[in-house]
Amino acid sequence: TYEMIITDLSDLSKIRFQTIVIDEAQRMKNSRSKFFANLGSLQGYHRILLTGTPIQNNVAELWPLLHWLDPRQFPDQDAFLERYGDSSNIQTVSNLQTVLQPFMLRRMKTDVEKSIPPKEETVLEVELSLMQKQYYRAVLEHNREFLSKGCVNGNVPGLINVVMQLRKVCNHPFMLKGVEEREVPATLGREGYYSQLVRASGKMVLLDKLLPKLKADGHKVLVFSQLKGVLDLLERYLRFKGYKYERLDGSIKANDRRNSIANFSNPAMDRFVFLLCTRAGGFGINLTIADTVIIYDSDFNPQN
Repeated sequence: TYEMIITDLSDLSKIRFQTIVIDEAQRMKNSRSKFFANLGSLQGYHRILLTGTPIQNNVAELWPLLHWLDPRQFPDQDAFLERYGDSSNIQTVSNLQTVLQPFMLRRMKTDVEKSIPPKEETVLEVELSLMQKQYYRAVLEHNREFLSKGCVNGNVPGLINVVMQLRKVCNHPFMLKGVEEREVPATLGREGYYSQLVRASGKMVLLDKLLPKLKADGHKVLVFSQLKGVLDLLERYLRFKGYKYERLDGSIKANDRRNSIANFSNPAMDRFVFLLCTRAGGFGINLTIADTVIIYDSDFNPQN
């Protein structure tokens, strides 16, 4: 394990390995990390890196991987970045690809799993509900009087990061602080609450129409969101509707994660929906039994 490379290095470094294979090799991307330094002191005749995402942000993340594979050809990070760091230059990118070619063996999913049908993508543009439009405008115009009306104990929507607040409104107005307690009176009862939960968001209205059809046709569904708060609302909705589901986000422990995946993949458990947060990462998630993916909110950084 990665932890053993740090804790047991004194013993491991005495062994001259025939082959060293590093799984999830993108974790080596920080050239200043202790893990990277310790790996460099392991002795081996052959070195192999396995990764689905060699780099995610910039070319600087690529150098530690190449340096570990062949320190003689890639001895200096500054020289490497000076030569290949400008990823906006087509010629530079082409030169880097030529250098990488002898080091890389790339496997496509289509080469491995022949039964996966081609992906069909449908983008559905959804109208904001009346409630969403009201709160969207209030946030956009910094209308603190409207936003704080009816809120208690200072439970008022924040206006520091306006773009993030607008994004929350577009997903569901209840994502804003204080909105749920203000818009849903306690006298509504269970049925009334869930009716309001659905009608408050255009996306939830669509989902409420879509899921019964998918269930009737025997589909297995993944629902993705970047925000854990969205998963909380979806979880309440699924429980009310009686749909069996699993959930995975960044706080789920490894054992629970495995159990959730096993439950969803087991036909006898009859799990219909799997709620996933992008913060759950991709390590060890294999959900090929699902045939439909719903991206509730697309993966983007509101600061960009």
